[in-house]
Amino acid sequence: MSTIVFTNQKGGPGKSTLAVLYAHWLADKRTQRVCVIDLDSQRNASKTLRQFDCGVAASDLFQSTPVAVPADAPGFLLFAGGKALIDLERASPERVIPAFRQQVAALEQRFDACVIDTPPALGLRMSAALIAAHYVACPIELEEYSIDGVTDMLKTVFGVRQKYNPRLRLLGIIANRFNPHSARQKEALASLIAHYDEFVLPARISTRSAIPEALAAGVPVWRLAKSSAREASAEVLGVFELLRRRMDDAAGVAEEAV
Repeated sequence: MSTIVFTNQKGGPGKSTLAVLYAHWLADKRTQRVCVIDLDSQRNASKTLRQFDCGVAASDLFQSTPVAVPADAPGFLLFAGGKALIDLERASPERVIPAFRQQVAALEQRFDACVIDTPPALGLRMSAALIAAHYVACPIELEEYSIDGVTDMLKTVFGVRQKYNPRLRLLGIIANRFNPHSARQKEALASLIAHYDEFVLPARISTRSAIPEALAAGVPVWRLAKSSAREASAEVLGVFELLRRRMDDAAGVAEEAV
């Protein structure tokens, strides 16, 4: 099972949106068994994926008692977020982070992929997700404050990799909600590439109404029958293919190292 985290220490870059769409892509286009863990107490991913709720809360995954996923559960499951997640920030990291890591590892028996959505702030839940994951993708909105936070996010990712999880790989920074008609955003994108070229995916996802419309309907954007949905789908699927290629490259490097 490959575990990927969509995260950013700033709110508003669309990490929940991409986490949900990526999970759908794995299930629809890659025919994989997928579980989604929503660690954000705002529950945006959980609202969109409520039809896949397995009845086990994401907060339960921080307990040492193994979770009981129904044996006849489908191959697309959600561990929903909730207010109980907020209390976890005051818990003992030495107790709950290893428990979460073990719970995620146990899911390997049932799923091909695990997608984790995190809260928009560095804390216990984000740290736990990164420590349990194989890969991380960082969506970013092309605004000044968002770009200012890139350095902090990279420090967090590489700090976790160095101290706690050497298998963690950064797949890339995803320029999301891009407005091609905005001179300010074009300048921000150029600045982002100039400073972090090796980490920025060579693709971007534009702001399109079809994406929130699809999420409101609880379906991936490629299932909407409208021209704007086709254009949005092409961008989203292109980004996901790039993530897959980087995963394959990282796996190849790991095999060579062994």
